[in-house]
Formats: sequence, C-alpha cells, structure tokens
Amino acid sequence: MNPGYLSWLLMIITIILFVSGWKDFLLRGITSRVILLFFVLWIIGNCLVISLPFGTLAVWVPVLLIMVICILWRLPGALYHKLHIISVGALMGSLSFFMQETVQLMPASIYGNLELAMALSIGILAVITIKHPSAQIAAISIGLLLGEGYIIYINKRHVGIELGSLRLQDRWWLTLVVTRSLSIGLMYAFLAGKHGIISMTNVIKAGVKKISSKDD
Repeated sequence: MNPGYLSWLLMIITIILFVSGWKDFLLRGITSRVILLFFVLWIIGNCLVISLPFGTLAVWVPVLLIMVICILWRLPGALYHKLHIISVGALMGSLSFFMQETVQLMPASIYGNLELAMALSIGILAVITIKHPSAQIAAISIGLLLGEGYIIYINKRHVGIELGSLRLQDRWWLTLVVTRSLSIGLMYAFLAGKHGIISMTNVIKAGVKKISSKDD
C-alpha cells in the first residue's frame, strides 16, 4: 500500500463510526465539536505543505502539536499528571526510534511488519500507563513526533528534511487505532472477568448455604 492511503482509510472508518454513534464508546470525554474541528483541520493541513530553507513541513504537524498543547492544558489534575504524559510520550519516541534503527541494522530482529509491530508496542505502553483517551492521543503524538525527529536528526546529512511525511501520518493513525482497540478490548476483558468472578462467588455462596441447610 502506498504511503498516505492507510491514514485516509482509517480516518474514513473513524468518521463513519463517529457518525454511527460510536463516539462515546471510542473517545469518551471528547466533545463532537472538538472531534469535528480536528478532522477539518487535519484534512486542510494534510493538503498543505510549507517549503522551508532546510526542507518541507506538512501543515498537519503544527495542527497535531496545537492539539497536544490543548489536551495538556485542559487535562484535569495536577502538573504531575501532565508531566507524566510528556514523559510517557518521550519514552514512546525512544521506543519508536530504537525499533526503526534496529530494523535497519538487523532486519530479522523484528518479526513481521515494522509499522504494525511499532503500533502494538506503543499501544501496549499507552494502555498500561495512561487510561484517559485524550491523554493517550497526546502521548502517542508526542512520541511519534519525537521518534521522527530523532530519525531526521540522525539522517539530516544524507537526505532532505521532511517534517510530516505520509509514512509518519500512516503510523500515527495506525498507532491510534491499535491503542484504542487495545484499551477497549482490555476494558471488556476486565468487565467479563469481574462478571465471571461475581457469578462464581454467588454460585459458591448458594452451594455453601444449601449444604448448611441440609446439615441443620
């Protein structure tokens, strides 16, 4: 699949799910107006590229940075929680950079597709460390932008700088979808386990009560 196609496909699927009434299920706590504004700005930014003396800058990158700043600004809680999200994002950036560099040095070290492996690794890290959907989005955005920045800095002497490539765009959408899927799957697994434990406890209590009544 050519770079850029995956992000458009996932974005269209996400929009269809939101229109179908799955917004609160996928991104609880985020209003429809904010989501609509983000999609409009993303589509506009995706079509615009700014030429800079050192390379090019896709406008969707500043849009993503502004979104991260707004999320951190409006996120409830003390400064510690916001610093926690930033630190998790920095860890994700290091993980992204490490996996990309590792696959170049040792291609056989990562089994399967690199992008999917990165999305799963970062998604698991996000689910373990962060619960709120908007905070997960902020951390993922920080991490992937930092990881891309590390790669650009390492290779700046060999290739022209491209801030906001189509491949990075695909990576962001894939990681976001994988992260939310893992979060929802984990939530349902927890609820199913909790329901199973409650049902088993009730059965055991009923059995003990029945045995006690027979002894009496």
